[in-house]
Amino acid sequence: MDPENLFEPIETAARKKGVWAELWGEFSEGLSVERRDRTPYAVKPFRETVLAVRVIHRHRAGLSYTTRATPEALLEAMERAYEMSLFSEEEAHPPEGGELPSLPAKVPDIPASAELEKLLFRAEEAVFYADARVHRVERVSLSGRRTRYFVFQTRGTRAAFTTGGFTFLLSVVARSGKEERTAWEWREAPSLDELPPEDLSRQAVRRAVTLLGARKVPSQRVAVLFPPMVAVQLLESLAPSFCADEVARGRSRLAGQEGKRVFSSCLTLIDDGLWPGGPETRPFDDEGTPQKRTLLVEEGRVASFLYNLRWARYFSTVSTGNARRPSFRAHPAVAPTNLYLSPGDQSPEALRREGVFEVYEMLGWHTTDPVSGDFSVGVSGVLHTPEGPTPVSGMALSGNLFDLLSRVSAVGSDLTFYGDTGSPSLLIPDLDLSGA
Repeated sequence: MDPENLFEPIETAARKKGVWAELWGEFSEGLSVERRDRTPYAVKPFRETVLAVRVIHRHRAGLSYTTRATPEALLEAMERAYEMSLFSEEEAHPPEGGELPSLPAKVPDIPASAELEKLLFRAEEAVFYADARVHRVERVSLSGRRTRYFVFQTRGTRAAFTTGGFTFLLSVVARSGKEERTAWEWREAPSLDELPPEDLSRQAVRRAVTLLGARKVPSQRVAVLFPPMVAVQLLESLAPSFCADEVARGRSRLAGQEGKRVFSSCLTLIDDGLWPGGPETRPFDDEGTPQKRTLLVEEGRVASFLYNLRWARYFSTVSTGNARRPSFRAHPAVAPTNLYLSPGDQSPEALRREGVFEVYEMLGWHTTDPVSGDFSVGVSGVLHTPEGPTPVSGMALSGNLFDLLSRVSAVGSDLTFYGDTGSPSLLIPDLDLSGA
C-alpha cells in the first residue's frame, strides 16, 4: 500500500478548493505472544491502519480521520476536514517543510509465534533457576511491531519512514511462608538481541526476593537512590513543564526560567528525536518538521523548551520537531520524543553505599501535581547497611519534584530506557523517610 498514491485524490481535491491539505498516517503490523502461570494465554497477530486528513483554510485547521485506506474514504475525510476548517478555532499555518535527516531504517523481522514462545520459555526457566523462593510467573509476554509512518502535504514535507521493535514484559511472585512479593521488568528494543530474557528475568527475581521480610523502620533522614526504573517516573512527570503549550497556558513552573539554574548541576536533560534505536526516532514529526536533538537542561540550567509549529509561532521561534498526535483523531500537540538524562560516571554499585535507601517501588506517583510538583507516595525498597540490604516497606516519601531534582548529588552510569524515557540512577541526600 503506497501512501503517496493515497494522497493523490486529496491533493487534487485540495487544488480545486484552493486549500492546503495533508495526509498523515501509520500502517502497523505485528505479533504478540503471552503466557500466564506457565501456560499459553494468547497469540495475537495484529494489523492497524490509521489515517488523518488535515486542511488549513484561512489559517484555521480542520481535521478528519478514517481507518479505511481507500480513495473514497479519504475523499470523504477530506471533505469533512474542509467543512470543519470553515468553523474551526484551531489556528494553524501551512508548514514550509525542511531537509530531513538521513536515518537508517531499522525494520525487524518478526519471528513466528513458536520462536517467540521459545524466548518466553527461556525467561520462565531463568526465573525458577535464579531463586527457589520464586513460585510463580504471573505473566510473561513478547510482542514485535513494524510501523510505517508517513506525512504528505500539498506544500511542505512528503516522506515516509518504516521502523519497529520488540516489547518484553515479565511479572514474578516470590514467597516465603505466607508472605508474597511481586516484581516486574519490561523493556523495548529495536531488536530481539537487545532483549535478553535471562538477564531481564534475573533482575525481576532479585527485586522480588530482596523484598521478602520487608517491614517498616523508624522515620529517618537518609540519602535516597532512585534506580532507572523509578527515576524515569520523575522524568515523565517533569516532561510537560518543557512543552511550550504548557508554558503558554501558565502550567509550567519553568516559564521565564530559561538560562537559570533550576536543577542540580549534575543533571543534563536531552530530548533526542534521532536517538539510535529510540522508539520515537524518525526523520520527521507529526507535522513533517525534521526531528532533532534538543538540549533542555545543561548542568542544571534550563536551556530550551519543546515546540511544534503552532507554539513556535506563538513564541516567535522555530519548531524543535516535537509535534505528536495524542491520537489520530486529534490535531498535533507538543510532546517529547526520546527524553533522557545524561549518565554520570559512577556505577550503580558505588551509589549503593552504607545508609542509602534504594527505592524499588513507588505507590501513588501518578497523583503528583504536574504543575507544582508536589508529591506524597508510598515507597518500598532496601536500606543498605554494613550487614547487607535490609528490606523495607510501608514507608512514605513526600516533597516537591523540582526541589528533589535540584538536590541530586550523584548520577549513575547506568542509563536505561523504559519506553521513550531514559534515566540513570539518581542519588539524593537528606530526604525524610517516614515510617513507624
